[in-house]
Amino acid sequence: MAKCLNEGYRMKHWISIQLISLLFSASPLIASGTAYYLSSSSGNDSGEGTPSSPWKSLSRINSTKLKPGDEIYFKKNDRFDGRFVLNGSGTKDQPIRITSYGEGPLPVITGHSDGGDFQEAVYVLNNDNIVFDRLEIQNERTRSRSGVKDDDAYGLHVHNTGGRVMKNIIVRNMVFKNVYAVKPMLNPDDFDGIEVAGIRFSSSRNRRGHPPKNIRNILVEDCLFSDIQRLGIHIKHSGSQDGARDPINHNENVIVRNNEFHHLGGTSVLPIRTYNCLIENNLFNHPGSSKDSRMPGRGSSVWTWRCVNTVIQRNTCLSTRGYLDSHGIHIDHENINTFVQYNYMEDCEGGFVEILGGNSNAVYRFNISVNDGWRDNPNWGSSNHTLWINNVGPGKKEHHCTHSYIYNNTVFMDRDFSTAIEMNAKNTFIYNNLFVNEGGGEIGGKRVMVKNNDTPLFLKNNLYSGGINSEFTDMDSDPVMAEPMFSGSGEGAERFRLAVNSPAKHAGVPVAGPPIPGAGKGVFKHLPPYPTEDYFGNPIDLSRGTPTLGAGK
Repeated sequence: MAKCLNEGYRMKHWISIQLISLLFSASPLIASGTAYYLSSSSGNDSGEGTPSSPWKSLSRINSTKLKPGDEIYFKKNDRFDGRFVLNGSGTKDQPIRITSYGEGPLPVITGHSDGGDFQEAVYVLNNDNIVFDRLEIQNERTRSRSGVKDDDAYGLHVHNTGGRVMKNIIVRNMVFKNVYAVKPMLNPDDFDGIEVAGIRFSSSRNRRGHPPKNIRNILVEDCLFSDIQRLGIHIKHSGSQDGARDPINHNENVIVRNNEFHHLGGTSVLPIRTYNCLIENNLFNHPGSSKDSRMPGRGSSVWTWRCVNTVIQRNTCLSTRGYLDSHGIHIDHENINTFVQYNYMEDCEGGFVEILGGNSNAVYRFNISVNDGWRDNPNWGSSNHTLWINNVGPGKKEHHCTHSYIYNNTVFMDRDFSTAIEMNAKNTFIYNNLFVNEGGGEIGGKRVMVKNNDTPLFLKNNLYSGGINSEFTDMDSDPVMAEPMFSGSGEGAERFRLAVNSPAKHAGVPVAGPPIPGAGKGVFKHLPPYPTEDYFGNPIDLSRGTPTLGAGK
C-alpha cells in the first residue's frame, strides 16, 4: 500500500523480500482443514458454517476448536459485533487462516458488546501459526466492561502468557482504525499508561523456574492504520526476572513493511524488547496527531526501547507532531545495534536525530531530513534538535550512550526557525554529512552543547552551507564550507541529488561504521553488513577513497 519515496529500491529487492516470507509460513493457498463461513447479515448459528449456510455470530466461531489448516471466512460488507477469540493453533506448514469472502468493503469486527466494550476486538491467547488477511478491525470503546481497564483498547491482541514459544503470526492486507480506550488522554502525565494500539504483540515476563516464552516470527505487511488513539503496532516483551538480554527475553524476528499509518495520536511502530527487527518501506503520515481530543498528540514515527539488532530503513516520515519526542525516528533508551538508514523525513516537529540514554551502536546514515525540528516548547528552550544524544537513562539515572554514528545524511532547512545541537555521550562519530540552511534561522542557533566525557569526538568532513552556528562548525577538524549544488527537481528526495561538480563529491572520509549483526540471514537476509549503495541506489564503498558527502549523488 505505502507509496514511499523509494519505490525503485522496493522493486529492486522484491525477490529477496519474498524469500524472507518463507521464514513465516508455507503457501496459504493449500488448505487441508475445514473452512468455516460467517455472515452477520444472512447467517444462522444453527447452520452448517458453509457458504450457502453460514454462521451468524462471533460466539459461534469462538466455541469451535480449530485445527491446523482450518480457514475462517467473514462475509464482506458485514459488521460483526463482539470479540473474536481464536480457539486453536495451526502449524508452520498448515497455518490457520482468517480472511474474507464475497464482494464489497472488508468485513468489520468491532469489539462492541451489550455488556460493555471488549479490551480487544480480536484476541489470540497462547495460539500460533496464524494468518490474518483482508479484514477490518476497529475497537472504539465507549462503555466500560467489568474486569477491563478503561485505558486499554486494542484492535488485534496476540498474547503469550504460556510456557512456550509462539511462532509464525502473519498479518497482511488488513485495515485497523477507530481504536480508542474509554478513558481519553486528558493529562500529559497519563501518556505512558495509554497503550492503546491497532495491533499489540505481548509476552509476559519470564520467571525463574518456569519455561521461557516469547513470540517468534512476526510479519505485518500491506496494512492500513488510521485514526487510532496512540499506537499503530506495539510489540512488547516484559523481559526476564533477572533482566537478562537473551533473545528468549525479547520477541524475535519481526518484520513490519509496506504499511501506511495516517493520523495516529502517538507512535506508528513501537518495539519494546525485540531481537532482530526490520521496519522498512512504510509510510508514516502525521504521527502524534491531535485530530481527536482523545489523542495524546505525541509520537515519533518509530521509536525503540531496549531492543537488540533493529534496522529501520526506506521509510517516509511526514509531519510528526508532539510536545516531547516527535522526531522522524528516534532511538529511545538502552538499545543495542540500531540502524536508521535510507529514510526520508520532512516537517517532523521534534527534529532529526534523537538518541536517548544508554544506547550502544546507534546509527543514522543515508537519511534525508527536511525542515525537521521547528518545535517551540515554552517549558523547554531547546526542545527542537537537529542532533540530540541524551545521557539520561530510565529512572532518570545517568547512562551515557556509546558509539553513536551519524554519517552521510543530508540535513536541509529553508524555513525560518533555529534548532539545537546537544550531545552528552561517549565515542561519538559525525562525518560526511551535509548541513544546509537556506532559511532565516540557524542550525544550532538555539544551543550547541557537546560533552565527550573523556572519550574521542570524531567530527570531520561535513559540509556546511548557510546559517549554522559556528560553535558547531569550529569543532569539525576538516570542514567543507561551500554550497552543496543540488541539481534535482520536483518534490521529496529527488530535490537533493548533487550536481556533477558539487564540492560534496569525493570530499568524505573513509569510515564504514559498524556492520549490521546477522546481515544476510533471517529477517536481514537481503541486507549487506555495510552500506553498498547510497540513498538513490548508486554503488558506494565507504571503506576506502574519498566518499561523497550526504545521503546520495
